[in-house]
Amino acid sequence: METRVITVARQVGALGEEVARIVADELKFHLLDYRVVQAAAEEAGVSAETVADAEHKPSFFTRVIESLARNPSTQSTGVWMEPLSMAATPLLTSSDYREMVAQVVEDFAQRGDVVILGHGAQFTLAHHPDTLRVLVTGNVDARKRRVMAGMVCSEEQAAEVVARTDSERSGYCRQFFHADWLSAAQYDLCVNTDHMNPAQAAQVILGAVAARAGRPLAAATV
Repeated sequence: METRVITVARQVGALGEEVARIVADELKFHLLDYRVVQAAAEEAGVSAETVADAEHKPSFFTRVIESLARNPSTQSTGVWMEPLSMAATPLLTSSDYREMVAQVVEDFAQRGDVVILGHGAQFTLAHHPDTLRVLVTGNVDARKRRVMAGMVCSEEQAAEVVARTDSERSGYCRQFFHADWLSAAQYDLCVNTDHMNPAQAAQVILGAVAARAGRPLAAATV
């Protein structure tokens, strides 16, 4: 089966953002990450209060989609950005916002040729046979070292970021999707980046795409 959508869930410090970008570039797929959706939501005037207004929800969704159409992707700047704290960002934990993001994910999945980073897309699209669901993971020590390098911070601060982010994402998925975020059963492929760089991890994913389509694995590199 041809893969038209790839969802990439990742633990902080596991290099999932870079892996997703490389996969999207190789396949010439659109990359939909949290920064793109956030920017589109901001442009559309979405806030925790306004998105709860049922009367305006359809127009907000339309405006977000229109904004995404105008700004179809982002290029990686190579600059580390600390993960957002969900507790400090009420919009991210709003069920209304989550519902709107799920609609955005479904809309892009229907169009196809897209890599979706985060957004719980692995759960939203769980029953889409043309979707490859990937988890990019790693052990705590390796991820902590990368956070220290990326944020130029102490080991204690990096450990806090790793623990907080893992906890928040696990809690978010339990609350909204009733699922264990790190359960291998939620994914078609789990890639550990402890001993792989982003390009190597991307090749594993591209190999899975080729295998699902019945193509020789070498075709994944073209």
